[in-house]
Amino acid sequence: MHRGESVRKTGWRAVAGIVFVFDIGLCIWLWTNNSRVWPVGVGLVVMPLLLLLTTPLFVWAARSETSFDLAGLFATGLLLRFGASFYRFGNGADASVYHAVGTHLAEDFRHFDFGVNTGSSIPGTGGMRYIAGLVEVVANGNEFATFLVFSWLGFFGCVLLYRAFVTALPYADHRRYAVLIMLWPTLLFWPSSIGKDCWMLFTLGIGALGAARVLVRRPGGYSLLVIGLLAGSLVRPHVSLLELVAFAIAFLVGRQPDRGGAVTPSSVGKVAGLVVLLVLGGVLAERFGSLVGSQDLTDVNAVLQINESRTDLGGSSFSPADPTNPLGYLEAGVTVLYRPFPTEGGGGLEQTAAAVEAFFLLCLTVASWRRLATIPRRLRTEPYVTFAVCYVLMFVFGFGTIANFGILARQRTQVMPFVFVLLCVSAVSLPRKRVPRYEPEPPMGQARSTTRASRSSSSRATPS
Repeated sequence: MHRGESVRKTGWRAVAGIVFVFDIGLCIWLWTNNSRVWPVGVGLVVMPLLLLLTTPLFVWAARSETSFDLAGLFATGLLLRFGASFYRFGNGADASVYHAVGTHLAEDFRHFDFGVNTGSSIPGTGGMRYIAGLVEVVANGNEFATFLVFSWLGFFGCVLLYRAFVTALPYADHRRYAVLIMLWPTLLFWPSSIGKDCWMLFTLGIGALGAARVLVRRPGGYSLLVIGLLAGSLVRPHVSLLELVAFAIAFLVGRQPDRGGAVTPSSVGKVAGLVVLLVLGGVLAERFGSLVGSQDLTDVNAVLQINESRTDLGGSSFSPADPTNPLGYLEAGVTVLYRPFPTEGGGGLEQTAAAVEAFFLLCLTVASWRRLATIPRRLRTEPYVTFAVCYVLMFVFGFGTIANFGILARQRTQVMPFVFVLLCVSAVSLPRKRVPRYEPEPPMGQARSTTRASRSSSSRATPS
């Protein structure tokens, strides 16, 4: 097949149809057998309604990508998330609390009273309760409908992350990234519930798309980046801070300054954008300090110790590594990405699934060694790769002290999209484009004569 030819494939649409039938059948079966335990009948209306609202996205995907069935893959990913929400609905303790408090807050929101008391601190759990209350207004206080809406938001977070990948890396393996971001179990399971994981995935997607647009010099990037960072900081400001720092490093390392020295509206806009990001960084740092209960964020060991003490509980606890030294950092990287090992999975379904997934990720990483080998040559020419590398490295440092496999599996949803960026670059790096040397324009008459000469030579060279 010649380059530029398009081949429409629709295999994923058939899969989406099968999953849709399964979701509807499961909803009917659970509701009719025991509606008191499984009050999920509203799903028969909400799931088709959310699919209808997503139809413009499916149409856009079908038109924008013709080399594989992106629309069908999107639909399959959304419907699988709806299916996962049934399990999360029956096993989500935190989600029930968010729903109960959010339903109470929704009553005040309907009367335009937004200065409510969430009963917990903002940023943090209180921020998540506030967001749940806003969603409860739309879901009319129905818990399962709220689950489906949050699953929908998590899906759109993955769509935004895919769009950021395509925008910043037009020559990467888009099909592979789409399959991973839509079908990876962690990104399917944990965000399909009322909770922080869904919201953070959604806001990370907004911020990543903004970062991608800035790095390739497209309009609207700074606005999306600021919106995503601020929205995420309501729940987990430290994650938003990681994304901001990773973007700043990619911006400084990967972008070349404009030549010529002239002050243009574009250069003024860049300076203004950096000033805004510096101010935003201060806001995120302050929110992070209030979340961890310490304003002295320069004491890294104290912050890491707080993180470990908060997670060292339950049957899935273990002794974490110390990421402040080189060997401990390598151990933390293995723990964050590839543990629990199959021998550490335990006897529960979720623990076993997490161990299998981590082992598969290890195999995928080893199989992608040719792609990973090209990353050092991409750090300046493809700044979005730098953005992903910095985010992953800082995430390992910040979350390497988590001492519980269950909590670590949930937190992993915030780093997997950026790990997939590194696993989906092409196996051969593109040659760096040379910046054309500036040459003064020739006189008008000389330019015209050169043009005439070139036209006459080309006409003589072209056979009649």
